[in-house]
This record gives sequence, structure tokens and C-alpha cells, in this order.
Amino acid sequence: MSTHRSLALAGALALVAASGCATKIAVYSMRPGPVNVGATNHLVILDGEGRRSAREYVYREFLNQCRARGYFTAADRSEDGVRVRVSGRRVALEGTAASTALESRHAGVRIDILEWVAYRDNNEVVRVDEEGAEYVEVVPVKCGAVLLAVTVFDDEGRAILVEREYRGVASTDDLEAPREEIIEYAGRRAVARLLHDLTPVSVVSYVRLDDDDEAQLPIIETAKAGGVAQAAADMRRYFETNPQNAAAAYNLAVFLEAMGEYAEALELYDQALRLGHKGFYVTARAGCARRLAAARALQPEDDEPEHSGETPPGWSPRDDEAWMRAE
Repeated sequence: MSTHRSLALAGALALVAASGCATKIAVYSMRPGPVNVGATNHLVILDGEGRRSAREYVYREFLNQCRARGYFTAADRSEDGVRVRVSGRRVALEGTAASTALESRHAGVRIDILEWVAYRDNNEVVRVDEEGAEYVEVVPVKCGAVLLAVTVFDDEGRAILVEREYRGVASTDDLEAPREEIIEYAGRRAVARLLHDLTPVSVVSYVRLDDDDEAQLPIIETAKAGGVAQAAADMRRYFETNPQNAAAAYNLAVFLEAMGEYAEALELYDQALRLGHKGFYVTARAGCARRLAAARALQPEDDEPEHSGETPPGWSPRDDEAWMRAE
């Protein structure tokens, strides 16, 4: 089961009452981080330049933060003798272990240490005196700065990042603090910024249900009690016997979306809009289309349906406008 589907099923139990009488259901999804790594689930450090002790610390911190975030697994193979050569948006691996360095859905990482320094500086701190008046005090501090150049590429040699710089800075007014300690803290921040860009994001959105049809209220109550899958099955049967009921098509779409079934949900949103046009139908469809695009962006290429890519089938500019209003 895919990551986004597991997350959707785990979160589908949560519902909240919106302002007024309408009920909203929580839809949990994943979307790519600022840097889309696609279906990559394993990061492998293969190469890097710079001070050896600094590289060892950064690589170790990279593995620890991957483990703590829980999305990627990671490995350090920087001692395997693989050299990473970058040419434009392509990456070539050299060395005896190059052919086995990466597997499918793995990404290679090269991290160069461009800066690893500590220095003294002064910070201006706003203080308040006994009479409540503000004044500025200059406080000496010890600072650390780290600058990384990072290249990330997939198992086909396509570059995802090319020598993008990530900076980390830290400071303390404890002038006796060990030099390496403050630099390492800056290094942790640089690594955190890198992983922030690479790691897909868990998102929760609240989608309104249509509770105008009293015959559907028992099914909605089932969902509110935590039985979203049962509610979807019940709503599907209801819609089969009431195929012109826009609310049934719409609510079934919402339940399926909460279960991670974005493609079928999108088709049902379209049916609902053909049967009866309500403003929140448009907004819900727009959100579903975006979540479907995000889910497909995180799928392995072999698993993608015929209509893959950033824009799902049936997407229109009005969906972008509705999405922006909703989110």
C-alpha cells in the first residue's frame, strides 16, 4: 500500500463540525516538498569534498535526521570509492562500485563542505531598564557557520539538485563554548534545511459534506462515528439507487478521497457538478485534483496511470482559483 494511501486511511476517522451546521471531513494526503524527489524513498551519500572530520559529522547528521523524520531511509557509502561527476543536469558515477551504487527508487547524494568556521561577532540586544525604557546593548557572541553544496540525482543519472547551497548559522553568548560545538550546531541547521526541501509534506484538509438530503444523514453519522469505509460503501449503494442525486455523488467522492481514492473521487466530483452545481462542490473538486497530482508525483513511474503529470485530467484554471480560495 502506498504511503499516501496508508496515511489517508489512518487519518480518515477524524471529522470536525464546521461553523453553522455543515460537517467537514478530514482528508490526509502527502505532497512533494519544495524539491520534488518523486518516488524516491532511500538516499545514499556517495561522494563529497571538504575537511574530512566535517564531512563525517555532516554525513552522520544527515543519517540521524533522516531516521528522525521517518520518511527516507539513508545510507553512507562515501567510502566505497564512487566518484560523482556532474555535467549540466546529468550525473555520471565512476569507480568499481558505481554500477551497484543505486537501486530503483534510490537517490544519490553528494555533499561538499564549502565553509566550516567559527568566529567572534557582536549582537545588538534590546533591553528594558528599571523605568521601562528600552535601550540597545552590544553583546559579544561566538558564531558558527556552515555552507554545504548538495547534488542529488536519481538512479538514472538525472539531477534533482545541482550544487545547491545550504547554509547553517548558530551563535551563543557563552564565549567559552567549544569551537567545534557551535560549528556542529550550525551544521545541523544546514542539514535540516536540506531535508526540509527533499521531504514530502503531510497535509490535512477539511472537506465539507453535503447534508441537505435527510436520507443521507444516517450515512454521514456513520462516517462521523469513525466508519468512513462503511459510509463509503453505504453511500455507493444509495447513489446506485439514486443516480440523479448530486449530494450522493458528492458525498461518496468526499468519503473516497478521505480513503486516498483520489482518481475515483475526482470522477464523482465531476458527476456531482453535472447533477447539481454548488459552490463548495467546485472547491472540493479543486482540492481533490491537486491532491491527485501530488500523489502521482510521488508514485514510481511504473505505477503511474495513463494521465500522469502535474495536471490531472479535467483540470481547468477555475480549479486553481478555487484551490487558492480554499487553501
